[in-house]
Amino acid sequence: MFFMFDEKNVIYRYKYLPLNEGALKTLTEGTMKFSSPLEFNDPYDCRPFYDSSNLEQVPRLRPDLIKAAGDRIGLSPAKRLQEKGKFLARLKNRIDNGDFGRDSLSKVGIVSLSKNALNIPMWSHYADFHRGIVLEFRIPTIGTHQDLALANDLLLPYPVKYSSQRPRIDIGIEIDNDIVDKIVLTKSVDWEYEEEERVVDHERGPGIYSYKRDEILCSVIA
Repeated sequence: MFFMFDEKNVIYRYKYLPLNEGALKTLTEGTMKFSSPLEFNDPYDCRPFYDSSNLEQVPRLRPDLIKAAGDRIGLSPAKRLQEKGKFLARLKNRIDNGDFGRDSLSKVGIVSLSKNALNIPMWSHYADFHRGIVLEFRIPTIGTHQDLALANDLLLPYPVKYSSQRPRIDIGIEIDNDIVDKIVLTKSVDWEYEEEERVVDHERGPGIYSYKRDEILCSVIA
């Protein structure tokens, strides 16, 4: 196998899998499942507390949300201003009943990787009680702008942060464009042993997609 990048410019990450049809397709067809975070088994994983106490700040800090909501139902700019109060009331209701959080994650797909291939609990939990496999990926960490656009195809992951507190998102104040990434990259300290990193796709969402198997798949551990 020909590798394009020197050792100093790559990281090694590992995917634990049971030995089933899906796992075999990662080898034979070069496809990888991007899972929906709505299906994760940790009740706090990707489920921060959304604080709506500063919701009145949204029209000033996030006019794009007001515009998008108005566009969905065909409101003119003037009508959007008139309907601002109703919009905030609907938004608060969506936050309180959980629809806001679920919609935020519905178009996110995640591949979980580990920094450690020799983790006994991981072999037990994710590799069918040590009867599965672990895929080793040699992932480049530098490249051209074109390579950056293919980051998900190269399974370039982001580190997971482990916290003793449930993440809190203030809807009226926090306007960071990367807020989705922050939501999906924080887990409880109880999971720290996994040494997890995540490939996050919020363009295509959950699904099974091809990846650069011939460029990054390094070995299979059984």
